[in-house]
Amino acid sequence: MSDPTPLGRPGPPQPELTDGIVVLRRLAEADIGPVYAACQDPEVQRWTTVPSPYRREHAEYFVRQYAPSRWRNRGGAVWAFCGEDRVYAGSMEIRIGAEDKAVGNAGFLCAPEARGRGWTTAALRLACEWSFGNLGLARIEWRAFVGNHASRRVAEKAGLVVEGTGRLALRHRDQRRDAWMGSLIASDLRKRP
Repeated sequence: MSDPTPLGRPGPPQPELTDGIVVLRRLAEADIGPVYAACQDPEVQRWTTVPSPYRREHAEYFVRQYAPSRWRNRGGAVWAFCGEDRVYAGSMEIRIGAEDKAVGNAGFLCAPEARGRGWTTAALRLACEWSFGNLGLARIEWRAFVGNHASRRVAEKAGLVVEGTGRLALRHRDQRRDAWMGSLIASDLRKRP
């Protein structure tokens, strides 16, 4: 019988992480509605690669299948992030690269009602810190379409270094677009005040 995981063993157990303000937790059935609602936001549609139109079945797939399979198959880590009330405020993901298992790619979205609180930045920091120690990553990369200043602010505040612009580096539905690119390496965490 073949093992379903690419590395021959199950991924790490999914932890709950907190810095005392923001909580990263497992996605739950109760998150399907909030994920669906967040992905209706015009800014999410504009700046991310979520399907458009975004249907409820996309949210169901994300919560029930996609996120658990990332953990199970050692393809990365996916959390909901929230405040102490544990109400879904956004999604945080560190995807492990297909070609290089020591490189992760950070992706996130924040529901409109949770913006401006610093939670996405805090969630990204927590996810990166955990991923270096538990997924064996040497580097975490971030990419965003040029012009997505909110994503860039989050990345920079979390300590990622913007390294440049990739011409036509990302696909957005039926076209290719320029993207800002940045990264974080474990030694960057030690440089923080």
